[in-house]
Amino acid sequence: MALLDPRRLFAGPAWTLGLILAGNLIPVLGVAFLGWDAAQILLLFWAENIVIGLLTLPRILAAEGGRPEQEGSPAATGCFFVVHYGVFCIGHLVFALSLANDFVRADGQGGVWARTFGDGGFWLAVLAVAVLHLVAQIRDWWMKRAWRDASPVLEMFRPYGRIVVLHVTVLVGAWLMLTFNAPAWAVLLLCLGKALLEVIGAVATGRLSRAS
Repeated sequence: MALLDPRRLFAGPAWTLGLILAGNLIPVLGVAFLGWDAAQILLLFWAENIVIGLLTLPRILAAEGGRPEQEGSPAATGCFFVVHYGVFCIGHLVFALSLANDFVRADGQGGVWARTFGDGGFWLAVLAVAVLHLVAQIRDWWMKRAWRDASPVLEMFRPYGRIVVLHVTVLVGAWLMLTFNAPAWAVLLLCLGKALLEVIGAVATGRLSRAS
């Protein structure tokens, strides 16, 4: 019956790599089949930040490790995270919207809202991204009972390294595309570049090790 143990079924680096590639395939499909440009990609990546934040909060609240006398309660850490991460996401949204508006003005085909949060296909993409992140968290956090040794403070800071490297890189890449009038297919390079950075990050943090 050990073969039916979900911790074994979903174990191994292949699952981690598969989830990373599946998540990054979503914007690629949007570009290839739905005619997305950099505006949709930027806002989808911003929405991914929100998903990551929503999934980080329960990890902070459930974490039982660390040193409570130095770190404070998980609830207090969670409240601080909501405020701090919320401000970070607002700042990111301002830059993303500014660039997205510039891309929209460049081709004159509808506004940013109509292309993104006003479009059902965009919301399906956001839902798919959220489901993949949720599956990864169930696998890596809840099924492995990682909360027993996790520190609330460390969990609070965990999303920032990934987001700063990935999403700031994407914002810079989009700005360069706009500045130098890169062709539409260059949007795919943003998606592929983000996927490559995620794989590199997974290798660096040991998520693609055989023990994962």
